[in-house]
Amino acid sequence: MEQHFTEDQWSDLVRGVLPAEKSLALWQHLEKGCEGCRQSFRLWQLVADVANNEIRQEVPEALMHSSRGAYIEWRRLYLLPQRARMVRLVFDSLLAPLPSGVRSEASAPRRILWESGQWSCDLRIEPLAGKRTFLTGQIVAPGSQAGLPVLLLSADALEAETTANQFGEFQLEIDRANGLRIYFDVPGIRPVGILLPDLEKSVNGE
Repeated sequence: MEQHFTEDQWSDLVRGVLPAEKSLALWQHLEKGCEGCRQSFRLWQLVADVANNEIRQEVPEALMHSSRGAYIEWRRLYLLPQRARMVRLVFDSLLAPLPSGVRSEASAPRRILWESGQWSCDLRIEPLAGKRTFLTGQIVAPGSQAGLPVLLLSADALEAETTANQFGEFQLEIDRANGLRIYFDVPGIRPVGILLPDLEKSVNGE
């Protein structure tokens, strides 16, 4: 009874991964005129040709740019919040009791301090006209913070972004809202996240 070869063997033949002795046996079998095996060989040869053509195809730069942009947006909105370690609140001037006889000044900036291990962030919140708020922050952490990405996110959007300078300082001007978070996209380690307080309280003092 004549021997036939498997689909895997024909696939390996057209990809050039069979040992020489085995390849010779398959070629000799084809020369005998086995139509079933010829069809298998032609099928896998076609698959290999298509795959090789795909490799040689150049992806349009516009498509590459669009794909990179989609990945960056997905990473910022979904991956970054999932991976971030959230820092703990250690001081909020709005919650700190005032010394006896001292009245609160509505214009005084609200100061908040967060910490996480060797990381800390000192943030000043200054209400502006209308619904705008000015945030001034400083990150204290090992090493230089120059160029560190600082991202402000709401539940479903990137609201603002900036970078820290060599001293870890950054500034953001935003619309007041609840549920805002700041993320520091730290290279080589988990991102660091801060949940901002109710910014309306910085205005009303309630």
